[in-house]
Amino acid sequence: MKAKLVFACTIGLIGAMLFVIGCSKDGDVSGDASDELAAEVEDWTLTRAELDEIVESLSDQQKAKFKTPEGKAELADLLIEEEIYHQEAIKEGFDKDKDVLEMLDKYKRSLLVNQYFDRVVKAKAAPTEQEIHDYYEANQDRYTKQPIVRAQHVFSTDREKLVKLKKEIDDGEPMTTIAHLHSEDEATRADGGNLGYFNPGGYIRGIGYSKELSDAAFSMQKGIVSDPIKWEKGYSLLRVNEIRPAELRPYDDVHDEIEALLTQQNLKDVKESVYAEVKKNYRATNHIAEEMMLTQRTPEELWNLAQTSTDSYQRIRHYEQIVEKYPDSNYAAEALFMIGFVYAEELKIIPDADRALNRVINEYPNSEIAATAEWMLQNLDKPLPEFEDLDDLSDKIKEQSE
Repeated sequence: MKAKLVFACTIGLIGAMLFVIGCSKDGDVSGDASDELAAEVEDWTLTRAELDEIVESLSDQQKAKFKTPEGKAELADLLIEEEIYHQEAIKEGFDKDKDVLEMLDKYKRSLLVNQYFDRVVKAKAAPTEQEIHDYYEANQDRYTKQPIVRAQHVFSTDREKLVKLKKEIDDGEPMTTIAHLHSEDEATRADGGNLGYFNPGGYIRGIGYSKELSDAAFSMQKGIVSDPIKWEKGYSLLRVNEIRPAELRPYDDVHDEIEALLTQQNLKDVKESVYAEVKKNYRATNHIAEEMMLTQRTPEELWNLAQTSTDSYQRIRHYEQIVEKYPDSNYAAEALFMIGFVYAEELKIIPDADRALNRVINEYPNSEIAATAEWMLQNLDKPLPEFEDLDDLSDKIKEQSE
């Protein structure tokens, strides 16, 4: 019977961690072609089937390198090199070394914790197929590619100049030639006025952001040269050369993305539930927390600590203490909003930001910060305006909404 040796595989001198593999520990190899040997070192063997399995587990870039016969031969060499180092280490007695055993014990602890989290906690947070499909149906705007156009222009600060140039284009002069000879846009003139591709309201090559030009482009038919369009810097003759309509991404393409998103959204509540359940079976005491309870801080003190902390997670903990211990205080709604803000803007953990901001709206609907939380929920994928404090942010949001 073949015994399997499982180890973390480091590819020789290139120092790249690849995978965990199972290799035969004796020379008993069946006659099946899938079990033909790929490599061996003394009584350690690696079958071709095992080598193929390793290749399939690699990243796309590594897979492309090692999938060819030459690549598999190179990979087998690297694994032979590693196995020789492994056997030499045992000869040297490193497997009985105190420091090595301590590291193995720490790794074993970390591995067990991670396996429990993945197999028990995370598994309970995974959505059903129906939940994934329902989310896709209810949030198709999130998975719809924006329309896109490719355009070019001839720019001038003189409208009458463009009126004359348009007549030349209408009479048959190529617009690219006109732009190259007469456009006053230095950024695009050499390229015949090419503005590249852009989405509605998106960045336009050589121009930046212009609502007037963007709106005009997405209202035009392909191949038609516009009359002079007035925008922030002057006037443009505009022509749309290509139009790609909005397109819903297929369900199969976004299935895994939605599954990961819903798992992440569920994870916090599931983790708290599982932990609360299993904790009942253990005698556990947080002596530091008990000491802190003896010197309980006021909401104002917690708020000031959060405001002065430079660590994002520490700030969140202070804000959470306000919400948990003083839910009826004047600081609670703003503290909950700031939890969402820190998750969104500093940590970029959108599901947790979404959860905190929704709590502001649901639990403190009459607070002044509720409207700001609602605005932020709608703009989680966009950069926020610069602000000095919450009142300043609220004022800026009101200005943008008017």
